[in-house]
Amino acid sequence: MALDDVTPVVLAGGQGTRLGGVNKALLDVGGRRVIERVLDALLPLAPPDTAAVVVANDDALARIPRVRIVRDVEPRAGALVGLYSGLRAVATPLAVAVACDMPFLCTTLFRHLVSLAEGYDAVVPLLDEPEPLHAVYRTTCLPAVEAAVASGRKRVISFFDAVRVRYVAEDELRRFDPELRSFSNINTPDDLERARAIASAS
Repeated sequence: MALDDVTPVVLAGGQGTRLGGVNKALLDVGGRRVIERVLDALLPLAPPDTAAVVVANDDALARIPRVRIVRDVEPRAGALVGLYSGLRAVATPLAVAVACDMPFLCTTLFRHLVSLAEGYDAVVPLLDEPEPLHAVYRTTCLPAVEAAVASGRKRVISFFDAVRVRYVAEDELRRFDPELRSFSNINTPDDLERARAIASAS
């Protein structure tokens, strides 16, 4: 799959309630903001002139280089609506979609996921359960995502039965990310402390 086929999509519309309402994308981990870490991992997958689509409900991230802010079509309606809002703004056939609070994403792993996309609408890691916010989506998913949103479904995976999904098992993921740190996110103060400890030890 060529690089000009891929656009990063970052979902940053959450409220960070378990962290006191802070913008998780702007948290400092190892001396760098989480959003910077996310973009450093994802932008190498895209052409040099491509901006990452960041789905957000304010302009706090608007001044970051190579970011294009897109509003949720329905603010605060959850990650499925965020994914739909992001995919609608993508001009390339593929998007790599992640949450904004994942500081240890692995470019090499995502390159592998993108390489598996031929013949599928979605390439989704499978640990104990699917990881839909660390996945590759073809824009052909949009009608199914829209139908799920219109029917009031909330789970990101609620449209998977209507598209062709390639699941990627844990042993395959560990070939590229042995400790599966890519899937760490920051929802609580304990998560933030753990992420900072990992970053300081790296």
